Amino acid sequence: MGKRDKGTQRDVLIEAVRTSGEPVKAIAARMGVKQSTAYYWMKKARAARVPQFAMVVPRSAAAKASMAIEAGGAVVRLESGFDAELLREVIAALRGQRA
Repeated sequence: MGKRDKGTQRDVLIEAVRTSGEPVKAIAARMGVKQSTAYYWMKKARAARVPQFAMVVPRSAAAKASMAIEAGGAVVRLESGFDAELLREVIAALRGQRA
Protein backbone atom coordinates (compact mmCIF):
# COMPACT_ATOMS: atom_id res chain seq x y z
CA MET A 1 0.00 0.00 0.00
CA GLY A 2 1.45 3.37 -1.02
CA LYS A 3 1.70 6.51 1.10
CA ARG A 4 -1.21 8.09 -0.75
CA ASP A 5 -3.43 5.06 -0.06
CA LYS A 6 -2.51 5.11 3.63
CA GLY A 7 -3.37 8.81 3.79
CA THR A 8 -6.77 8.14 2.26
CA GLN A 9 -7.34 5.19 4.58
CA ARG A 10 -6.29 7.35 7.53
CA ASP A 11 -8.75 10.09 6.54
CA VAL A 12 -11.56 7.54 6.12
CA LEU A 13 -10.83 6.00 9.53
CA ILE A 14 -10.70 9.39 11.29
CA GLU A 15 -13.96 10.52 9.71
CA ALA A 16 -15.64 7.20 10.59
CA VAL A 17 -14.58 7.48 14.23
CA ARG A 18 -15.78 11.09 14.48
CA THR A 19 -19.17 10.51 12.87
CA SER A 20 -20.16 6.95 13.74
CA GLY A 21 -19.74 6.90 17.50
CA GLU A 22 -18.08 3.49 17.20
CA PRO A 23 -14.86 2.80 19.08
CA VAL A 24 -11.55 3.23 17.26
CA LYS A 25 -10.80 -0.45 17.88
CA ALA A 26 -13.93 -1.63 16.03
CA ILE A 27 -13.42 0.62 13.02
CA ALA A 28 -9.73 -0.29 12.78
CA ALA A 29 -10.58 -4.01 12.82
CA ARG A 30 -13.24 -3.56 10.14
CA MET A 31 -10.83 -1.61 7.92
CA GLY A 32 -7.90 -3.97 8.47
CA VAL A 33 -5.77 -1.32 10.19
CA LYS A 34 -3.59 -2.15 13.20
CA GLN A 35 -5.19 -0.87 16.37
CA SER A 36 -2.00 0.94 17.42
CA THR A 37 -1.83 2.68 14.02
CA ALA A 38 -5.47 3.75 14.29
CA TYR A 39 -4.93 5.24 17.74
CA TYR A 40 -1.80 7.03 16.50
CA TRP A 41 -3.75 8.51 13.58
CA MET A 42 -6.50 9.68 15.93
CA LYS A 43 -3.97 11.26 18.31
CA LYS A 44 -2.31 13.14 15.42
CA ALA A 45 -5.72 14.25 14.09
CA ARG A 46 -6.73 15.65 17.49
CA ALA A 47 -3.43 17.53 17.81
CA ALA A 48 -3.82 19.04 14.33
CA ARG A 49 -7.44 20.03 14.80
CA VAL A 50 -8.14 23.75 14.84
CA PRO A 51 -9.64 24.86 18.18
CA GLN A 52 -13.34 25.71 18.05
CA PHE A 53 -14.56 28.86 19.75
CA ALA A 54 -17.99 29.92 20.90
CA MET A 55 -19.26 33.45 21.05
CA VAL A 56 -20.01 34.53 24.62
CA VAL A 57 -23.24 36.45 24.96
CA PRO A 58 -23.98 38.30 28.21
CA ARG A 59 -26.99 37.03 30.12
CA SER A 60 -28.27 40.55 30.66
CA ALA A 61 -31.62 39.73 29.03
CA ALA A 62 -32.13 36.68 31.23
CA ALA A 63 -30.92 38.35 34.43
CA LYS A 64 -33.24 41.37 34.35
CA ALA A 65 -34.67 42.46 37.66
CA SER A 66 -38.40 42.85 37.88
CA MET A 67 -41.14 43.83 40.32
CA ALA A 68 -44.89 44.21 40.42
CA ILE A 69 -46.84 47.13 41.89
CA GLU A 70 -50.47 46.69 42.87
CA ALA A 71 -52.52 49.88 43.00
CA GLY A 72 -56.24 50.46 42.70
CA GLY A 73 -56.94 46.86 41.73
CA ALA A 74 -54.41 47.03 38.86
CA VAL A 75 -51.03 45.30 38.69
CA VAL A 76 -48.13 47.08 37.00
CA ARG A 77 -45.11 44.90 36.22
CA LEU A 78 -41.74 46.57 35.83
CA GLU A 79 -38.45 45.21 34.51
CA SER A 80 -35.05 46.83 34.70
CA GLY A 81 -34.69 49.55 32.11
CA PHE A 82 -38.39 50.56 32.29
CA ASP A 83 -39.52 54.00 31.08
CA ALA A 84 -39.84 56.09 34.26
CA GLU A 85 -41.97 58.76 32.58
CA LEU A 86 -44.42 56.14 31.39
CA LEU A 87 -44.65 54.79 34.94
CA ARG A 88 -45.48 58.28 36.24
CA GLU A 89 -48.27 58.57 33.67
CA VAL A 90 -49.68 55.15 34.61
CA ILE A 91 -49.67 56.06 38.32
CA ALA A 92 -51.35 59.40 37.60
CA ALA A 93 -54.01 57.61 35.55
CA LEU A 94 -54.61 55.11 38.36
CA ARG A 95 -54.97 57.94 40.88
CA GLY A 96 -57.43 59.69 38.61
CA GLN A 97 -59.59 56.55 38.42
CA ARG A 98 -59.78 56.31 42.18
CA ALA A 99 -60.69 59.95 42.70
